[in-house]
Amino acid sequence: MSLHLNTEELYKKYNASNQIELSRLHFQTLFTYFPCLLIVASDGIVDEEEWVFVKYLSKFMAEGYKSSLTRSELENLQKVYFNELEYLIKTLEQWKDPFLDTLANYLEENDDEKEDILDILTLFAEASEGINDDEEKAIAEITERLKLEE
Repeated sequence: MSLHLNTEELYKKYNASNQIELSRLHFQTLFTYFPCLLIVASDGIVDEEEWVFVKYLSKFMAEGYKSSLTRSELENLQKVYFNELEYLIKTLEQWKDPFLDTLANYLEENDDEKEDILDILTLFAEASEGINDDEEKAIAEITERLKLEE
């Protein structure tokens, strides 16, 4: 996962707004998996079951750093990711367009990551009880906006 100039600008704005505890590299992971939150919140409400998926997503993102962190550091990173995902859900309208616009630009230069993002979106949508209409619509919008299928 390469770093991208526009993501640097987004990181600075996000950090100024939220005083995050994430390094620039860890923010890149949060940024890349942001569309999953749009699936979780596709019906406008994040219910108890969906919070389980948010927790799972935070663990999934932290696991990518398992080989370079101690167990304690990994658990802390998972908590930080969960807190950031919770913040993003609460402020989704503020961050949705900046994250998606920047991610679209990023993916123009990192085409190989498109399939992974589409796969994880579908995985999260199917994880509950299959893909419902709201999730299907959200996946279609994200796919089009990020040009995940061409």
